[in-house]
Amino acid sequence: METAENSEMEQKYVDILSLGGFNAIFGDEKNKAEVMTIINELLPEHRKVVEIDFMPTEQFGPVIGYSKDFRYDFRCRDSSGVVFIVELQKYYETAWFKRCVSYASRAYDRQNKSGEDYDVPPVYLIGLMGVPIMHPDKEYWKDKYISEYTFREKDCHDLLEETIVIIFAELTKFDKSEEECLTRQDRMLYLLKNSGKLRVPPAWSEQENYTELLNACHIDDFSEEKRNKYDSDMYDEKRRKGEMKAAIEMGMAEGLATGREEGREEEKRNNALKFKQLGVAIETISQATGLSVEEIEAL
Repeated sequence: METAENSEMEQKYVDILSLGGFNAIFGDEKNKAEVMTIINELLPEHRKVVEIDFMPTEQFGPVIGYSKDFRYDFRCRDSSGVVFIVELQKYYETAWFKRCVSYASRAYDRQNKSGEDYDVPPVYLIGLMGVPIMHPDKEYWKDKYISEYTFREKDCHDLLEETIVIIFAELTKFDKSEEECLTRQDRMLYLLKNSGKLRVPPAWSEQENYTELLNACHIDDFSEEKRNKYDSDMYDEKRRKGEMKAAIEMGMAEGLATGREEGREEEKRNNALKFKQLGVAIETISQATGLSVEEIEAL
């Protein structure tokens, strides 16, 4: 498969997992069909949607938003009233799962305008994970990339009502090649992770009706206004990422020395993982933490 060089000038399709790419796809109401294509591949069979409306900003805040630690999110609603939130998690965050639960819960509760009518539509939060999930049972999740969390009975798994459903797509560990993607779900995960590297569409893209999605990602087809917004978003992300890396590389050695002195091995590993996810050079992390290059690469 042909891939682009690292230079942004040679990039043909947006990287959906970047600020500019995420906004270009999810922030453009012309892409309703493409957004449905993405979320339908990650939803359970009974919850496939055929029509969505982008959420009004005055009701739920910005449709597209991002925070200082690189979380991007998008909200829409289908014809039955079900709310869908698509969130991109790019970097490690303490208590990220609890935050997802809190975020989805607030969206669910906001629908109960009277405070007494609890017959409100479900909320689905779909997390596109650019960081690994530390599952307790690592062996079970070795070859699984989609996880779903909701309220079920502990023993028999009864689901009395759909309320809040949180789905994660683990893109970090998805490493299948184009040829190894044999299911529609695999192929969608492949596009989500690799869109920015593509020079030609995958052989199966037309067969799976992914042509329109790739067309929406095609940078040269953007209007002048959309291209300017995309370039601005990409510049902002690179600038902020550079600022974070510089601050970490300057200050982490002193902060982590305390961890070494007190023998907090687990803290060192956690910090090393954070710095690795931020793109800090492994050699720099090794010097600051005292961990070997091999230990860091294995995280």
